[in-house]
Amino acid sequence: MGRRRRIDERNMSDEIYDIDQAAARWHLGQADDAMDWDGFTAWLEADPRHRRAYDSIARLDARIAAAQPILRQIVPAELAEPVRRTARWGWSVAAAAAAVAAIGLGITQFPAKRQDQAEIAYRAPAGQGRTVRLADGSTAALAPGSVLRAGSSRGTPLALEGSAFFDVRHDPAHPLVVQAGGYEIRDVGTRFEVMSGGGMLRVAVAEGRVAIRSPHVAGEVALAAGKVLTAYGDDGTVEVRAARATATGTWRGGRLVYDDVPLGLVVADIARYGGVPVEIDPGVARRRFSGVIAPGKPEAMVAALAQLTGLDVRTDGNATRLGDRAGR
Repeated sequence: MGRRRRIDERNMSDEIYDIDQAAARWHLGQADDAMDWDGFTAWLEADPRHRRAYDSIARLDARIAAAQPILRQIVPAELAEPVRRTARWGWSVAAAAAAVAAIGLGITQFPAKRQDQAEIAYRAPAGQGRTVRLADGSTAALAPGSVLRAGSSRGTPLALEGSAFFDVRHDPAHPLVVQAGGYEIRDVGTRFEVMSGGGMLRVAVAEGRVAIRSPHVAGEVALAAGKVLTAYGDDGTVEVRAARATATGTWRGGRLVYDDVPLGLVVADIARYGGVPVEIDPGVARRRFSGVIAPGKPEAMVAALAQLTGLDVRTDGNATRLGDRAGR
């Protein structure tokens, strides 16, 4: 009985090790344009342990990245050079453990120089949102397929690719700044959503207000609660309208609800959600859309949007493209 128990425990240990290795490979693969998002989603759903393992790997990776400036100061030079040449998840378990131990010493004991501050990339996989807590206690809920890059201090602007809903702990001395689509959004104490894609930007304010700086307009545009700004990068046009709070950040609850949103941003959402290239003809990209798109397979989402808008769906190289039927 004892021998059998030891064998079972060893098999279980091997299985856990395999799951951890798979989680690390999936996490590392997200930096590759050829990432198999469908396979990743299927792997996550296959076993609850997969999700727990992946979350643990992602958190550990973020902690190691944040600790790199500290490690460069405390790791002996003869050990630091091989670490810098090695992919982060090519490290040995001992190296990872050493990094975590260094974090435990406390950043205040080993202050990093500003020029060495590490960047952390938070990625939400296709088909799944992700909420991250920033260093100052603010939160950012990332829409599926979106990426948020953050420095190790609040003084560094956040860089957003995709969509996110921000709940900000306002600090007048150190305002949170988000850069997206060539624009800069500065909080003035607020909760707001940012959507970017296809050369467009949309900012909707749920509470408080934000200030938006555009490369095409002098000064800042102030945006208060209940208002939404839409900017078009191709000609610098900026529009401000009233917004329904019920249509802000709806993807956090598993629904994609749009209220007077340009089709170019809707298509960008679908492309990120499905992890596949979806495009729209420039002639209809600014056309406004109000409605609900049920999350699911990207081809079904594209078909639903086409049916609701009267657009045509066609294949353009490796991408699915939406266009006006009258233009064919």
